[in-house]
Amino acid sequence: MKKLIGLLVLLVSLCANAFGAQLTLNQGDHICYLGNALADRMQHDAWLETLLYARFARLDLVFRNLAASGDEVATWHRSENFGSRDDWLSRTRADVIFAFYGFNESFKGPGGIDKFKSDLDKFLKDTRTKNYSGKGAPRVVLFSPIANEKINDPDLPDPKANNSNLELYTTAMADVAKANDVLFVDIFTVSQRLYAEAAKQAQSLTFNTFLLTEAGNQALAPEIFKALFNEPAPKDHFEKLRAAVTDKCNEWHARYRTVDGYNVYGGRSKLTFPRAGKESPMISNYDVMQEEMAQRDVKTENRDKRIWAVAQDGDIKVDDSVLPLVDTLESNKKDVSPYLDPEEAIHHMTLAEGCKASLFASEKQFPELANPVQMNFDTKGRLWVAAWRNYPERTPTSKTGDSLLVFEDTNGDGKADKVIHFLDGLNCPTGFQFYKDGVLVMQAPDLWFVRDTNGDGHADWKERVLMGMDSADSHHTANSMVLDPGGATYLSDG
Repeated sequence: MKKLIGLLVLLVSLCANAFGAQLTLNQGDHICYLGNALADRMQHDAWLETLLYARFARLDLVFRNLAASGDEVATWHRSENFGSRDDWLSRTRADVIFAFYGFNESFKGPGGIDKFKSDLDKFLKDTRTKNYSGKGAPRVVLFSPIANEKINDPDLPDPKANNSNLELYTTAMADVAKANDVLFVDIFTVSQRLYAEAAKQAQSLTFNTFLLTEAGNQALAPEIFKALFNEPAPKDHFEKLRAAVTDKCNEWHARYRTVDGYNVYGGRSKLTFPRAGKESPMISNYDVMQEEMAQRDVKTENRDKRIWAVAQDGDIKVDDSVLPLVDTLESNKKDVSPYLDPEEAIHHMTLAEGCKASLFASEKQFPELANPVQMNFDTKGRLWVAAWRNYPERTPTSKTGDSLLVFEDTNGDGKADKVIHFLDGLNCPTGFQFYKDGVLVMQAPDLWFVRDTNGDGHADWKERVLMGMDSADSHHTANSMVLDPGGATYLSDG
């Protein structure tokens, strides 16, 4: 009898944070994330995906993250002609949808509950009529928002008021899910328990009360797994598998959240150019950029295959040697002007009275100093430069990314003789600013905080501190960052 009671207690514990039909995954299922920053950030740590691949290693699952931090159940803000939510669920052949809503909507407070419930009900009913995968209506799992965490930081607000609203919206989601017989996972309550457990260890799971750190996502993932499948999450380190998953997620993020959407999908995509070495026919920006997107799709799929192999205790090498072809175009702005030697260029400058120009560093001496977009001197007299060598953005086959460089004069002659690659592998770093013990770096759609924690001169710690920055046109992405005396960060646009 005691064993039976113990089993019942265990089952109640496993099921306490979810209700509705248990999730069943089938061979080859495509699982798509929708929703806000919570879902958006999950792809970068990939803890939940890793657990699912580990447990269902032979199902050859496919995950695609369609979330963006500003999304609500009734809103979908994207670049012009990017495609609707239905378009992308069809492109990614969604069999299962993980829908994370309620956080952004919660700021409307109690007065927004009725509209939220109506919008959510419409989403569920409409989705039930769709057949994105060709195999029938998708199975939807609704996830509540997480709670705000109380952090011992005077610069951060008390989460009590927000949590009151979040609790209301969690209850509303549960009601709508129950009425539509949809699996619902309450991670609001789970997150409060996880925060309390972390606080006992003098730790935090968010960095600003509501955006989870990597440790936060690591703690939440097994709780979600347990709620979905009524069984504990697999326990292992999974370093190799998670590395394969994050590699795939990075490739997908570069495709789905590609910068310069105005050229890829929008108004400038209609411009036409001559093919290299050919008189006709002309080809549009759209045609070429879709060829590049096809390359990114294939690269993502190549990484799916490696995940499946690693999940089954094997491995294969990712082979990107065979990709769809991309047309080569003639430039419409051919560069015919001669470039002066850096020292020679100074003689052609008109300077204000009392001013003097001298050369500190140039691309002639340091080839990586290409297309600089912002520079600043630190308190050690070193020149920091955001170098955008892949302007206007990296292609799918580029081998070298953009950089944040540090130039140093080690012998005191007034000229740089040393360069440090503080941060490489970037794409369109349009601005940076020194901040606390690190640097804020603008790389749309995210604002990063990066640090060198071991003093070797290279960034080894990164955190996305702001997400959803517009990247529709790399020429107009937030840039030229400065701090005001009160500590606020200002960014130019355009």
